[in-house]
Amino acid sequence: MAVYQWSRFGVQYKAAVLEVKAYDPDQPRGWHGRWIKVGSVVRLHGGGRATVTGNTGGWYQVRHASGHVTTIHTRQIAAVVSTPGRQQRGNERKPAGVVPGRAADAADLDALDERLWGDLDPAGRLWITELEAKHEGLYMRNRGLAKRQIAEDLTRRTAHVADEHVLDASVLAALARIRSGESIMVRSPTPYVEAHAQPDSPELPNELADWEYQEVLPEEWADAQQHMVRSGFEVVDAERYRDLHRQNEVAALINAWAFDSASAKSLAVHLVALDVFGLERTSLDDVKPVRMEMAKELLERQRPFVEAFVRGQYDATQEWLRDAGVTRLHVMRGMRWNIYAGDLPEWARPERGPDAYEVDVPLRPLSSFTLSPFAVQEFAGQEGDSDWAEQHGVVLDGTVPAERVFALPRTGIGCLNEWEAVLLGGTDRWRVTARIGKYRFYLQHLIATATTRYEQIVATEFARSMGMMELIPDSWTGQKAMPLEEAPVVPPRKRAWDVWNGGRLATDLDTCVRASGMSREETARDLLERQHLVDVPAELLEECRRVVGEDSPPT
Repeated sequence: MAVYQWSRFGVQYKAAVLEVKAYDPDQPRGWHGRWIKVGSVVRLHGGGRATVTGNTGGWYQVRHASGHVTTIHTRQIAAVVSTPGRQQRGNERKPAGVVPGRAADAADLDALDERLWGDLDPAGRLWITELEAKHEGLYMRNRGLAKRQIAEDLTRRTAHVADEHVLDASVLAALARIRSGESIMVRSPTPYVEAHAQPDSPELPNELADWEYQEVLPEEWADAQQHMVRSGFEVVDAERYRDLHRQNEVAALINAWAFDSASAKSLAVHLVALDVFGLERTSLDDVKPVRMEMAKELLERQRPFVEAFVRGQYDATQEWLRDAGVTRLHVMRGMRWNIYAGDLPEWARPERGPDAYEVDVPLRPLSSFTLSPFAVQEFAGQEGDSDWAEQHGVVLDGTVPAERVFALPRTGIGCLNEWEAVLLGGTDRWRVTARIGKYRFYLQHLIATATTRYEQIVATEFARSMGMMELIPDSWTGQKAMPLEEAPVVPPRKRAWDVWNGGRLATDLDTCVRASGMSREETARDLLERQHLVDVPAELLEECRRVVGEDSPPT
């Protein structure tokens, strides 16, 4: 035992300390003998607390409550208040469980429709129950704008993490040269900069990919300027170069999930979420071992960054849901397996039959669900698919509390076109329904949301074309069709032919005009453009041609 004395701000301190092993990079300890992990909250001598963001041989980088980042020696740490993961498990209320099926207080899809596309171009939005966007280019631009906003937000939320845990060695080396004056970083625009800057471009300008970056030595700067003056070059200072690459690293974590939720970067997020949120009864057994090793290698260098990303991602989602007033969400997940591959889980066996049942389903630490009945149908498979006979698919659905939602398409990872909701996983009881025919779940949505007689007609005729009339309530079938001169109480949001895939709905243009909300000529042109996609009656097509002044095709 050793006795240490020191003074700070005029106050004398004295402490008896156990002699401990010198600093070991694999097991870093404070002078008090406790391990100090990155992410730990520590109490400092002289008062105050701070969060450890990095360590190097007895020196720790810490972020104070004010947000200021400093470097301190291990002997300035009086005690470790909490370590990563333990604080979440001990002090946070465990999220409530799943209610199988749709609960009465689940969030309304109309409200989410508005929130998820808020502040984006209305001409390029996609409703949650639509098959396709009306303007594909602006729709893609909206997705790009949403992801850029997310990357900027999460970059701010991870700003306290040291650069060495975020940036590649090559970028760190370039930053060191720029800061020391050894080189000057310049960039020149490629043709993509101007093309992607156009208002109707489906892509946005990329600050890294759409520019050519080059380091120039100071002694060569004068000559280099003469050659580059016509190319519209820019000088990029060290801080700007650093910020661009940090935002790019955040975007890479977001995009990795969209490409593959079992990629090395995505698995790193899985593993950190498992620890941070203390998730239980989750499974990653189906992941390839080589990918798991790659994820662990990534975490050896970037764990502080990935932890900050995970915490920032969850905080951003919870703030968004609170602002929207959402407390519960009804979510669905489509899954399918090859019945001959031998990996079909017991809870999803075809022998269970077509009727819905409730069962405990084990999921990964983070699991993707959707708010859209169309998206879930695509993942579960549908009648008419080439592999329908060889595969078995099911749909999970349930109502989850807001605190169970890790990410949404406007807060982080998750595809906007799939209306994805990424949940904190585990083993919960879900309602499971085997797939039964094409667009069954979409039809169920039409029935549940019909508020006018016209919407009932849409659902009924759609059910007839799909051979699912057994789903239509008996009270609907005896009602008369709505008179043409009477406007619906709430005009339907969807055009009738957008939900069409066979059969007939309307044989006169007036009905379609009232459904579309457009002018007579606009509706006629739209029907003519879609005649190869849907079954438009011949007499209706003839009427449309007369309205737009087109000649009838030769017989």
